[in-house]
Amino acid sequence: MNKGKKIMKHASMKLPLFSLIYLFFLSSCAAVLPDPNTLRTPEERRSARIKCMALYTAGGAAGGAVLGGLIKGRKGATVGAVAGGALGFAYAWGHCLSYYSTLNSEPVTGYNETVQDIHYDPSQGYVVKIEDFSLSPSEVAQGGTVAFNGKYYVMAPEGTKDQDVTETRVLEFYDETKGEFVELGRVDRNITVAPGRRGADGQFDIPEKVPDGRYLIKFIVSSNGKQDQIQRELFVRQRLAQGPAIIKQGEI
Repeated sequence: MNKGKKIMKHASMKLPLFSLIYLFFLSSCAAVLPDPNTLRTPEERRSARIKCMALYTAGGAAGGAVLGGLIKGRKGATVGAVAGGALGFAYAWGHCLSYYSTLNSEPVTGYNETVQDIHYDPSQGYVVKIEDFSLSPSEVAQGGTVAFNGKYYVMAPEGTKDQDVTETRVLEFYDETKGEFVELGRVDRNITVAPGRRGADGQFDIPEKVPDGRYLIKFIVSSNGKQDQIQRELFVRQRLAQGPAIIKQGEI
């Protein structure tokens, strides 16, 4: 058996053990982080962000280093650590999304007015529809903030009591090596609301060290087995630190 085959055999034997150790590391990270719903001050949220990003980026760099070392030796470990750390900031942002993103929704129009606006008929049963969702700006530099605004309605036959609704924010990153968007993380917000139209607004704060690239922000509303979603593309680019760029926002 030549040297190359021996290295690959050694790596394949070590990978399952490494995977278990890595998964244990990540689960341990999550266990020590505070509940986002208990954070009351900007200082508490800032502290939670720092702790969360540090834990998950350490995992990304360590994972890349170990994997690179198993396959390519010392040089591979160095390259793996750099690659794992760079992309790791994006994945860490996804894992820590609940500390970097906020969402609030309030009633806009009541049941009767919404029935007239959308020509709802009780025979339609339960209906969930997102009418609008936008990002501002749609191109931003690291360290910036993106505001989002949306509007949706949940409808049911007249007399239906309050409904359980889940509002979900999803963050995806375009992985050029795969040629597709991959999910980095998501945050659910569970509420109980009366049928009608609601306005939703919030923001995404962009960590300083996430890589340049194309990101996707999805907004999903689910209730009574019905679901609707809408998505917008977000560009993160360092050059914007020297001045904003304006691009046309579009839906993918």
